[in-house]
Amino acid sequence: MLYSRPVPDADQPAEILQASVPGPHRPSILSPWVTAIYGLFVGVYLGLAIVPASSSRLDQLDRPEDSLERLVSRDLDMREALRRAADWKRALYVAFAGPEDPLGDAIVWYDELVGAYPAPRTQFYRLILLGEDGQLNRVGATLVPWEFQGASQARMAKWVRAAYLTPALDRATGRSLVAEIRSELTPGWFADALVARVAAAMGDEALQANAEAAIVARGEALLDRWIGLILGQLALLVVGTVVLGRVLTRRLSLVVGDAPLPPLWSPQDGLGLFVRGVVGFLLIGLATTFLLPKESLFAGISTLTAGVPMVWWTLRYFSLRGLSLPLAFGLKLRPGGAARIVGATLVIITLSVLGEVLITVGSNALHIKAHWADGLLENLLWGPSWLVTCELLDSIVWAPLIEELAFRGVLYATLRMAIGVWPAIGVSAAFFALVHGYGVIGFASVFWSGILWALAYERTRSLLPAILGHAINNLFVSVEFIWLLRV
Repeated sequence: MLYSRPVPDADQPAEILQASVPGPHRPSILSPWVTAIYGLFVGVYLGLAIVPASSSRLDQLDRPEDSLERLVSRDLDMREALRRAADWKRALYVAFAGPEDPLGDAIVWYDELVGAYPAPRTQFYRLILLGEDGQLNRVGATLVPWEFQGASQARMAKWVRAAYLTPALDRATGRSLVAEIRSELTPGWFADALVARVAAAMGDEALQANAEAAIVARGEALLDRWIGLILGQLALLVVGTVVLGRVLTRRLSLVVGDAPLPPLWSPQDGLGLFVRGVVGFLLIGLATTFLLPKESLFAGISTLTAGVPMVWWTLRYFSLRGLSLPLAFGLKLRPGGAARIVGATLVIITLSVLGEVLITVGSNALHIKAHWADGLLENLLWGPSWLVTCELLDSIVWAPLIEELAFRGVLYATLRMAIGVWPAIGVSAAFFALVHGYGVIGFASVFWSGILWALAYERTRSLLPAILGHAINNLFVSVEFIWLLRV
């Protein structure tokens, strides 16, 4: 017999019952030896690539200096506006982002960056942060060797001394320094903070007020954007909570399709499908990294093409075994399934948002902070418009389809046969989180998502709610990133 599986559920449609009956013996196209070799490759890759990356996250970035400057300057702009904002805005921010110390965090991040990439401009920004934090002894000690390291650093040292270490400046000298700062620094928090300090040292209250007002104006615009995004999520959260309450109190069904669980393949074939798809993904990613320029068109669509092997292997296997993709993954809806998809997706989003809030609260209570480079989407931040379009298509459309097919449709369903429902949910979610390569907080967030989407597949008997929930989650992340950091 080709498959060894439990007796199919009696309430499944006739098409699935027929497909689940073992056919005549045929040799498997998925050799266990090839599966073992591919599995070894995946294990070695995880050991050599993902685990070391967790301790040197700066190496994953192409423009760490520019990215950190953008992240810190936008955050400090918004925090300055937040200090003057209404109480409800501050409460909302603390609830979703946590009561962080942005200046202290920024100093820690710049200390790390200077240790890895000691560029003059990076060291200069670190000195401004130290000066704003009142650590003047560190500022003075750092400036001593700068006098002997070239004209550029000597000029920056002069600006820092005037801003933080000089009790008073005459107007002519101060205005000359401000003109230099404005002509050489990129407009933003660092330039305005430095100008405000120089203006205060020379007693020019109008100039100081203008510089501080520029920070607040940028921060208020960012804060309004952030609040708009959060209010949109809260609206979905309210609707989703109502739907969840109705489902629990009225015992409403959210079954959408008729995906057979246990699935229509053996554990050996299911594992073989998953491993082959993962190897194809990794090989395309490695080829793109080492063989193609990063700004090339194919490099931009590499993440789109990397998912093709999983689709190809699944379609080929199903074709040779006479299986139906829509029936196997519940893509053919039951009557009334469309309304249930909406309800199930709203429930998924609700639980996702609540989980993220709990992760934020828990990490703050345990004093665990995410690394600033975790999940930093540099292509969305610095890439040309065509590359941003590719990234958005991948994140919002293609990744939900491929990842749900691979991790829930194939991996979770296969593990379910071997170890049971809840262990399979946990193991598949853990592997899903591991391959993303994030730190503790990022791992917890992706792990929670993996649990939700596997549970959605189990309860709705369809991949569609998980795909939609995954897509909406990625949409929120992408829009927030572009709106707060790129625009």
